[in-house]
Amino acid sequence: MSSIPVVKYGSGPIPVFLLHGFCEDRRIFEQILPGLDQKKYTCYLPDLPGFGDAANLGLLEFSMTGYADQVRDWIVDHNKGKVILAGHSMGGYVALEFASHYPEMLHGVILMHSQIQADSPERRESRDEHLAFLEKNGLANYAKRLIPALYKPSFRQSHSDWINLWIQRVSLYSDRGVSLAIQAMRDRKDLREMIRELPIPLGYIAGAEDPVIAREVSLEESHLASITNFHMLNGAGHMGMIEDSDAFLEALISCIDSIMVSS
Repeated sequence: MSSIPVVKYGSGPIPVFLLHGFCEDRRIFEQILPGLDQKKYTCYLPDLPGFGDAANLGLLEFSMTGYADQVRDWIVDHNKGKVILAGHSMGGYVALEFASHYPEMLHGVILMHSQIQADSPERRESRDEHLAFLEKNGLANYAKRLIPALYKPSFRQSHSDWINLWIQRVSLYSDRGVSLAIQAMRDRKDLREMIRELPIPLGYIAGAEDPVIAREVSLEESHLASITNFHMLNGAGHMGMIEDSDAFLEALISCIDSIMVSS
């Protein structure tokens, strides 16, 4: 049985799970929710273990499989049937892991500023450096370093209040939960071969100015067989739902509707 907290928005026939990313919680999607037709979609917004209202929720296994199983158990416990998983950044890793184990439970998957391949050796070294900084300096200082770096420079400069709000929110999470999430991202599997054989459609939303995931990586992955709907947002970095919410929302709806036509 899953104990993750989940908030429901809307009452439509198309069920969409919005999975937040690393050092985020379900509130990261608040800006786009009003643009999703409540009579067409039902959105479910969980907080993953270590973050938001699940900051102190433990897992038997802190891995992408552990997070995916929490989502799977909630869906089963509440008899939701087939769903769409739309994951931002780390949430995309969770969605892909879910798809690798339980494709029969999905209409499709949408990756939002995420990637399919595993961390490069350089990226794994960076994760280890993040772990060391967090252990030495604590979560509040880590948040001050991390959160601004997720946004494109022009957004950081013009939206300091928003950046500071999320620094404060992340500072209230669990140091241990954040540390274990970094390790889970570092150690996740490369799922490109799985994607080539995935029997469900996959949507992909990327940001042309993403400081976390290189544009070239997104373009390379866009050619994988299961990707049926690809969007490159020219006005977005890693946080398209905030930096360019109108274009992001249009891309998300396009991906959802394309999946439902295909399923």
